[in-house]
Amino acid sequence: MIPKFRHVADIASSVATLEQLAPGRVTVGVGAGFSSTALLGGKGVPWAQVETFVRQLRDLLAGGEIEIDGRWMSLLHTQASGISLPVSIPVWVAAHGPKGLAVASRVADGVITNPTHGGEKVPFDGPYGINYYGTVLEAGEDHGDSAVIERVGPAAALALHPGPFGPLAGGAEERGFMAEIEAFPEEDRLLRTHRRHLIATTELDQKYLTGDVVRGGTMTGSPAEIRAVLDELEAGGASRICYTPVGPDIPRELEAFAKAFHR
Repeated sequence: MIPKFRHVADIASSVATLEQLAPGRVTVGVGAGFSSTALLGGKGVPWAQVETFVRQLRDLLAGGEIEIDGRWMSLLHTQASGISLPVSIPVWVAAHGPKGLAVASRVADGVITNPTHGGEKVPFDGPYGINYYGTVLEAGEDHGDSAVIERVGPAAALALHPGPFGPLAGGAEERGFMAEIEAFPEEDRLLRTHRRHLIATTELDQKYLTGDVVRGGTMTGSPAEIRAVLDELEAGGASRICYTPVGPDIPRELEAFAKAFHR
């Protein structure tokens, strides 16, 4: 959930409904936004607003009242409506830097973050999950093989999109990609960068998808190498892996990752 997109009461009502349908199986994730907020013409939500949103969401689900826009409000559901309050569900915050992690430490049950922390412990006293992008190499495959790039291309392209702020900063591919992006009119750059985001690759992405980009921008490797990365993340405190399969054969990606995971 990104606070600026929907009213907190609307989200609270939806979450309460979902919890009735799947009790004990609902977790809410709240973030400040990235490509979605940029494409709508703005920056990410300020972290103070994210913190307020989480507190208000919890209060509404507990059956309490919140003050918003200068007036008091609450959810109006009763048991007769099919929704029984209070509803207690875990709220995780997507946080990577010190501001987000500080907010998470105050209001979150868990943290979703990226793998750039490596084996270092995320400064959060609680469970956290790691976003994981990559494909499992078959015997004899290399990161630069065309079949590998086809399988993992959308995730590898994502590593190009932050430019000098991403994991490929300073590399030839990152510099070439950003030079082409900056040649477009400023109003076109966001769409040119994020089109087909994590679903497919564009012609521009494909020009810069190399073995080095796959190696540096995703966690791609043999089953043993992936298991070693997972062990390192777990040793650093990670308790959940949020794996995003991409490419033309999602069942293959899920099955191969599951075998590496349980190796």
